[in-house]
Amino acid sequence: MAWNNRRGARGRNADRMRQDEEDEALLLMSASLMLMHPSLAHVDNNQPLPQHDGSFTDRQWVERVLYGHHRRSIDNMRITVDNFLLLSNILVERQYVPHNYQQRVPIQEALAMTLMLVSHKHTHRVLGTIFDRSIETINRNIKKVLRGLCLFAAEIIRPGDQTAVHPRIANSTNFYPWFKDAVGAMDGTHISACPPTGEQMTYTNRHGWQSQNVLAVCDHDMRFIYVYAGWEGSAHDARVLESALAYPSDFPLPQPGQYYLVDAAYRNAPGFMPPYKNVGSESPAKTLFNTRHSQLRNVIERIFGVLKKRFKWLKGPVDNFYMSTQISIVIACCALHNFLRMHQPEDAHFQRFESEDVPLNEEQAIGGLAPQPFALNVSPAELAEWKTKRDYIATQMYAARERHRR
Repeated sequence: MAWNNRRGARGRNADRMRQDEEDEALLLMSASLMLMHPSLAHVDNNQPLPQHDGSFTDRQWVERVLYGHHRRSIDNMRITVDNFLLLSNILVERQYVPHNYQQRVPIQEALAMTLMLVSHKHTHRVLGTIFDRSIETINRNIKKVLRGLCLFAAEIIRPGDQTAVHPRIANSTNFYPWFKDAVGAMDGTHISACPPTGEQMTYTNRHGWQSQNVLAVCDHDMRFIYVYAGWEGSAHDARVLESALAYPSDFPLPQPGQYYLVDAAYRNAPGFMPPYKNVGSESPAKTLFNTRHSQLRNVIERIFGVLKKRFKWLKGPVDNFYMSTQISIVIACCALHNFLRMHQPEDAHFQRFESEDVPLNEEQAIGGLAPQPFALNVSPAELAEWKTKRDYIATQMYAARERHRR
């Protein structure tokens, strides 16, 4: 029996060897046929093949997207064809992006490269394959468009009319008249970053990953009115605000009596209204205030959700760009968000976050970081008056609800 087993094993080994020899012969035959194909007759095996041979013209991909199925533009660049052409015209006509008709890469192709980068987080090497361009050409044109979008951001990221009460507040008995002076919401968010050498610990946030802490203010229409990017991920939100308020500052402070809705990480001071901290069941008025405050303030969380869902680059991991380039991408994405909010407000990304049922990222719930004072020239009397205003809103709001229940 032992001898028969050995003989069977030898037979199987011989069969496998014959099969391997047949497979090798077939591979050699296939290779010979491929080399004998007429389309390869002109190839000189002694000459290296160029990486970019020019067989794919500079506008073929862009034209295929712009003049093909309407979903191609949305899927690839997160923008409709009409808005893509409108944006490219704005960048050129307002001289945000230098352009002349003799340059090798037209503005439409450079803008498409940039939108592909921020929408899908493609590497420069992948973009070079798509557009049949060198990595240096991809990098140079993307930086040119990013500079133009940052200039465009100064025009499109700014407060609108804040004199009238927003319809979202005016048409809700939960919010009006209690929050009639709330002109927007403010918070910080962490954007994935690739910090410079030796600064990894400074950019490591409390969650353990490297990021930049971006301060943003938005209105109730889900439009950014202020963005302050570049701070290290380890910085507290209140510290970032303190820097934003430092002279010289372009921070859009609300008009006297008006305010931004903020979370508990910020100080209760004129222009900024946070919720109450450490509220128990013995304070129903404060509990009700916090509930409705969070319902109105979650517009800032929804705008962050839309931004990161649309532009995958912001979720990381980030390629090894200069920190200045990473900051420029954040500003450019916020400018693109406002542009799309104005010109295609009904797209799928906005519709997904139109609901108010979005969880808030409360500081107390994730680690109990104490708020820090920020630079604001107010007297103790003004602070006391502002505290009284919040208490008055909470008391009157609760009294109105109790009357309604009766």
